[in-house]
Amino acid sequence: KSPIFVRDGKEDTQFCNHNDTPYIPSSSVKGMIRSVLEILSFSKMSQFNDDTYAVRDLRNRELYMSKMTPDNTFCGWLKKTDDGYAIEDCGKTGRIKHSEIDKIFNMDFASKFKQGKFGNKAKDKTAKVKYEMINSDNFVHGFEYVKKDINREIYRYEKNSTKKGTLVLTGQPSARKEPQGQKPSGKVYEFIFFDSRGDIKLSDKVMQNFLFAYFDGRKTEPKESPDWTYWKKTLEAGGKIPVFFQKNGKEVAHFGLSYLYKLPYSYSVKDGLPPIHHDSRKDLAQTMFGYIRKDEALKGRIQFSHFKAIQNVQELEKRTEILGSPRASYYPIYVKQWNTEFKTFMDSDFNIAGWKRYPIHNNSQVVETTDTGSENVGTTFTPLKEGVVFKGKVCYHNLKKAELGALLSALTFHNTKGCFHNIGMAKPLGYGKIELKIDGIDNIESYLRAFELEVTTQIEDWSKSDQIKELLSMATEQVNGGNSTLKYMELENFANSKSKNKDFLRSYTALDNISTIDVKSLISSEDLKALKVLQEEQKEAELAHQKRKREEEKHDKEWQIVYNSSSLATIEAFLKKYPNSKYKKTAEEMISNIEKRLQEAKEQEIQKEATQKWEAVLRVDKKYFEKALSDYIDNYPNSPFINEAKEKLDTLEKRVKQMTNTQELDFSQAKDAKSIER
Repeated sequence: KSPIFVRDGKEDTQFCNHNDTPYIPSSSVKGMIRSVLEILSFSKMSQFNDDTYAVRDLRNRELYMSKMTPDNTFCGWLKKTDDGYAIEDCGKTGRIKHSEIDKIFNMDFASKFKQGKFGNKAKDKTAKVKYEMINSDNFVHGFEYVKKDINREIYRYEKNSTKKGTLVLTGQPSARKEPQGQKPSGKVYEFIFFDSRGDIKLSDKVMQNFLFAYFDGRKTEPKESPDWTYWKKTLEAGGKIPVFFQKNGKEVAHFGLSYLYKLPYSYSVKDGLPPIHHDSRKDLAQTMFGYIRKDEALKGRIQFSHFKAIQNVQELEKRTEILGSPRASYYPIYVKQWNTEFKTFMDSDFNIAGWKRYPIHNNSQVVETTDTGSENVGTTFTPLKEGVVFKGKVCYHNLKKAELGALLSALTFHNTKGCFHNIGMAKPLGYGKIELKIDGIDNIESYLRAFELEVTTQIEDWSKSDQIKELLSMATEQVNGGNSTLKYMELENFANSKSKNKDFLRSYTALDNISTIDVKSLISSEDLKALKVLQEEQKEAELAHQKRKREEEKHDKEWQIVYNSSSLATIEAFLKKYPNSKYKKTAEEMISNIEKRLQEAKEQEIQKEATQKWEAVLRVDKKYFEKALSDYIDNYPNSPFINEAKEKLDTLEKRVKQMTNTQELDFSQAKDAKSIER
């Protein structure tokens, strides 16, 4: 219904084709239909990247500038380690004027960045340009402290100074302006890194946030940061690169390549999903299309073929349009707003705005974008003319009637006339508007009714819900005008909407001239009565589920306390409270280990006491020695000195016995002598 383009490979300007026959890949069709089915069935939002975005908004004090203060920002060297990454902490950075850099390298560095000489292209603003301009292998020099200026430690070059530091250059956002009689503006200071104070290991999450903020590895817009491309080579070769960072206690909270780097938001995309989207139970879209998780997977029961062009195939002329991908970090659009007190990913109570959808344009109209002045942001492609017909198959197996109804509902927007899908590239400009026609299904309404009955047991007044109305209204041609005019958002408006105009994305049906499209309900009044009963049952079942969930959460929470405890009484009390706990085996093993440790500790204490007693026995007076040995043997039978004690006692007893026999002999001889005398 409008020109269409589906890319044949990421870098190709041609329509996806095989043997010169254009086709729409099965994955593209599947993604398009699944997205609609998720909305129609109120399934969870599961097809998204749980990224943590970053912000650099110099106009917004509360959101950004208040957090990027000199007191909180440190400098250091990022390096690879055997088990990840670390930053050598160099503490507070020193600052040095461009004019001082002229003295170090005997060159005209400062004037290169003044208004009139400084280029305004992206490549001129990088740190790489500055390093290439200086073209030196030595950036370690002597510096002398000058003064403190607005929380900045200012230094100057002093060749013979004993205070050594490394000169670090960062990008130049804009030209240095020094108008006569007016306050100058624009960057005029670079940085000095002094001696390292030690390493701080980086967590995987902090490193991941950094790589994401600098678009690591991206070949399409937004492309990888030029400064990161420049420094990454040094890092991968085993070198160290200059970074700025903030701490959370003794750990690095976040870091970047410039002093005012992109600050990661406090919360990720997933944190903004309503609680129902965190439910672990399978929803309709997951059971039909399948899913892959870290610990489990489910194969889908619906397969799409490629959709091949079969008639009216005609290429249009090659064209270039600005197709910047919408970024979820742009909170006036992607975060649900209620007023001009904007919620952002910094707020714990933020909610994402919903599924990303592009409104259908009228007829076959497409919009041309205007050049914003930025270079290398255009996308060149060769679309097919409107009217081309594609044909393909949808295969399914083992679907219930209501599930087949859900699939048909997604294909036809619940059989609503005048609704269109959109697919491929440049959808915001009106490209890719398509109408689906289904062959091979009789009595489609009976399947749609089965689906509607099923979904309405869960979602009261499903057919009248705002979610369904918004979907159908966006899929329908409208008389767009005023604030509903469909045009690409200009670059300058992105900044103005956040600061000057305080404008945000509203519901499509709330915009000028937009007619609300309602779905035609296929269930009768008798069905509704029966549904009321089912809904009550569903509510009771849901309440029971939520109760079980709370009990499980309480169980898990208590177990974590027990698991981190070494108290035998605590573990035994847990098992008494939860005799059939899923953690029972682990708890019993913990009890066994604790009892074993206690027994070992007891034995160690006894052995310690036995050693001390043995040392005391050895010091006992000779006349009490035999008694001391005998008592020791009785009291400490497992002592490591028991054999020695027995040997000593045995030796002592033998000696005493021998002495006794000798005395008896002497006494007998004495008696004999007296007899002779008589």
